[in-house]
Amino acid sequence: MERHHSCRLPDHARLRGRPRIADPAPARKPPPPSSAYNPADIEAMEHAYTGAPADAVDRGQMTYDDVIIKTAISLGAVILGAALGWFLFALNPAFGLAAMAVGFLGGFVLAMVNIFSRTIRPALVLAYALVEGLALGALSAVMELAYPGVVIQALLATAAVFTVTLVLFSSGKVRNSPKLMRFMLIGMVGLIVYRLLNMVLVWTGVLSTSVDNMRIMGIPLGLAVGVFAVILGAISLIGDFDQIQQGVRAGAPAKFAWACAFGLMVTIIWMYTEMLRLLAILRD
Repeated sequence: MERHHSCRLPDHARLRGRPRIADPAPARKPPPPSSAYNPADIEAMEHAYTGAPADAVDRGQMTYDDVIIKTAISLGAVILGAALGWFLFALNPAFGLAAMAVGFLGGFVLAMVNIFSRTIRPALVLAYALVEGLALGALSAVMELAYPGVVIQALLATAAVFTVTLVLFSSGKVRNSPKLMRFMLIGMVGLIVYRLLNMVLVWTGVLSTSVDNMRIMGIPLGLAVGVFAVILGAISLIGDFDQIQQGVRAGAPAKFAWACAFGLMVTIIWMYTEMLRLLAILRD
């Protein structure tokens, strides 16, 4: 009787037709202990988390301190030029009058350059301060000679108007607006036309005396115009303060502080000259 041999296949042959099962993924290695990191990196990360956030100065943005410092530097240059102008007039009145003419003409040119220039140049701002201060010093010496004590009165009056306007603006009592700026612009144009017309009429001999000496209801016209000019100066200060505030809030570049300082300086100088004129009329 024949024996039937078994037809059993080897294990590798039987598994050949089945799908192969993927090998399990190798276990991930645990992260190295903290001691494996660079100590300098750990210290830098801790400083980033615990350190103070970057402020406006670190980001190169304008701050109120920038405006205060730049304005103080500019006014210091004005005082330096004024001292020189005063000294020249005391040395020789002809020198003082020449310095006043050169200062006002040079100041006007530099003011136009600073206003219409697309680039803020601190050197030009300081040059304007020195030249305008030269003219103010000579003018103040002339006014002090004619009206003793008028210079300190004008300085105190200018400081008083500046301080009151700043306090009112900071407290929110007064705010800038397009209507206010339009009123100031119209008033400024009218004031300039009035002053130029008055000067031309006197120089050409049409009028024997200034229009400021004319009286309306017993009040000199120049007194009313002077009060109006001081009001315009206060409104201009409101515009300057608003420009500074908007610049700080918008994160303007730090160099913009020079433009704000220039605007404040121009307004303060203009207001001081108007105070001199107003006090001289009151003295007369």
